[in-house]
Amino acid sequence: MRGIYRKVGVVLAAGALVAGLAGCASESAPVSDPAKGDNTLLAYTGANTAEAQSFDTVSFGTYQGQAISWLKLAEQDGKTLLVSECVLDAVPYDDGAAGYAWSVQSPRPAEDVQWADSSVRAWLNGEFLNAAFSADEQGAIAAMTLTDTKNNVSHTGATAADASVHVAEETTDKVFLLSVAEAKQYFANNAARLAHPTDYAVSQGVYVGTASNADQPEGAAVWWLRSNGYYAGYASVVTDDGYVHGDGYRMAGELHDGFEDHGSELKSELGGNVGIRPAIWVETSALS
Repeated sequence: MRGIYRKVGVVLAAGALVAGLAGCASESAPVSDPAKGDNTLLAYTGANTAEAQSFDTVSFGTYQGQAISWLKLAEQDGKTLLVSECVLDAVPYDDGAAGYAWSVQSPRPAEDVQWADSSVRAWLNGEFLNAAFSADEQGAIAAMTLTDTKNNVSHTGATAADASVHVAEETTDKVFLLSVAEAKQYFANNAARLAHPTDYAVSQGVYVGTASNADQPEGAAVWWLRSNGYYAGYASVVTDDGYVHGDGYRMAGELHDGFEDHGSELKSELGGNVGIRPAIWVETSALS
């Protein structure tokens, strides 16, 4: 499948509300800036004052009956790094099948789960990969070696010298989540990191933000990063205002905000309401 390109951008304007990206569900309609072209959207700024950041987009693969639109983040060695423009689904970072359990006495498990052993990694490179891409498309997706540095944690003098507390296990994946470092490297600011969910992700109970003032975006989703969180049992996220939250949320995806119209309050069971924004490296020749 050949990619279909367009350009989308964010304009940072004080007090502007976030607009839904093309193909994503949104509480409000996209707002175009005629001076920048029809595909440039006004976006939440928060404390950011940086210039606009724009991305080429390409259509590649389908998920739950909808063509997937991707942002083009980088090119290297004949390959292009893509991240989905929308949040596509809502699943836990880890479903606990490995055996960790939440203690009644403690807010977190004693044993951590890293990206290499997470259920979301298995899901992305199995169920999602096969559902979203044809055989030809899968052939164009490169298997990439991922090397990560763990989030900073407190160590004694003895443990600080142990490389295992600083470096995550190396993996090779076709589909992955961005790391904390990548979310900061490829996006200029919080506004650029904002992502709205598809209708399907909303139906799966993804957490979406509710505007509380002029500077709070409406309808943007929380999405996982692959980096570990500060505590055991937590993984890093990008919040619904575009902030890279390194401390992270519970891997089971349990979020509560008191609003009954979105997030985990939609579901009788807990978990799975943090969004999925997959990333892939694709042979550039397959996109043009």
